[in-house]
Amino acid sequence: MKAREMKEEIKKKFLCIVSKGQCYRANRKAQEILTGKLSEHYARIWEYGGEIIRSNPSSTTKVGFDIKEDGSSVFKRFYVCFKAIKDGWIRGCRRVIGLDGCFLKGQCKGELLTAIGRDGNNQVYPIAWFVVDVEKKDNWEWFIKLLVKDLGLELGEGLTIISDQHKGLVEAVKENLALVEHRQCARHVYVNFKKVYNGIDYKRHFWAASMSTTESSFLETMEELKDMNGGAYDNLMERNPRSWSRAFYKEGRACEAVENGISESFNSVILEARTKPLLTILEELIMYVMERFYRMSTIHLTWMGDVCPTILTKLDDWCTDMRLWSVVASDTNVFEVRLGFESFQVDLGEQFCTCRLWEISGIPCIHACAAMNHTQQQPKTLISSWFSKEKFAKTYKGNIKPLNGSRM
Repeated sequence: MKAREMKEEIKKKFLCIVSKGQCYRANRKAQEILTGKLSEHYARIWEYGGEIIRSNPSSTTKVGFDIKEDGSSVFKRFYVCFKAIKDGWIRGCRRVIGLDGCFLKGQCKGELLTAIGRDGNNQVYPIAWFVVDVEKKDNWEWFIKLLVKDLGLELGEGLTIISDQHKGLVEAVKENLALVEHRQCARHVYVNFKKVYNGIDYKRHFWAASMSTTESSFLETMEELKDMNGGAYDNLMERNPRSWSRAFYKEGRACEAVENGISESFNSVILEARTKPLLTILEELIMYVMERFYRMSTIHLTWMGDVCPTILTKLDDWCTDMRLWSVVASDTNVFEVRLGFESFQVDLGEQFCTCRLWEISGIPCIHACAAMNHTQQQPKTLISSWFSKEKFAKTYKGNIKPLNGSRM
């Protein structure tokens, strides 16, 4: 409760007038009684990391600290990755990780850096989290090196990272994951573009370029923007389009996302926890992930079929108007799919379409669905195995063991 709201509540309930400062101090005192003084939280972080390792062997916790002139140590950062989580990611999640940071808003100042994966149902999969004093290259490099070791990422071949444009993060990824595909969150790119070039036409052209799945479509959209405003064209071309447009995304990653919304969704879930002292933040994070892990380990038992339901919904949305496309057979599995002057080659045997959306997303595009409908096949049978119920079950096969309380 905010000080102003507390002041009004006390006046109404106790007929007593107090200042905002009194309300603030009383609230802080109550928080200290409930959660312990902030200094105690920092002092016990080593014990807390040890309890995680005791209860969940082969998990990873790392404490970073600075040494003062008097020889005492001062807390700087803390990393957590549970064994059940990293094993689940390796067994069943696509090689796509969202990296993001968010501010801690309580007495515990600093930032929380997170690595978020995507499970087979395209949901949030928290992999690791890292409490730091500030978001900078040194901390991101520490975080990424620990992730590389825990997940066996090596140089990042076959891996996709999605993040914002933080310079320290970009440099840390480049130096430690030389072979990774690093995508910039298109929404962050647009926000910066919008500061200079605002308006519905600029917005429409940006998102059309970002969503283009072929280089020819991307260039056509950008040429239209160039004719409209050469400065806007130059502004976007200087922002490395290969990192924010689908036209240049690598195939076989089963992820067509242009935004890092999955990380931001996780940040919003833990919004209240971010106002708490350090150990309380960490405990609430663990309880959230532990409960979610258990819930996900059973929810798939209620699903019908072999494909995760969110993916089937996306397939239905993509293929709503597939009957508008005409299909001409070239071979048993090869077709030309046409609508007006627009046409694409579809090969059901090799599972590709020249629009590239199928290869990028792992889900048949509208042209592939039209070809399968023409041959009386079910599009869901050619969805990538990354989205299977079996992969989902493997992801949540393990469990996170409970931790003892501070008195233990």
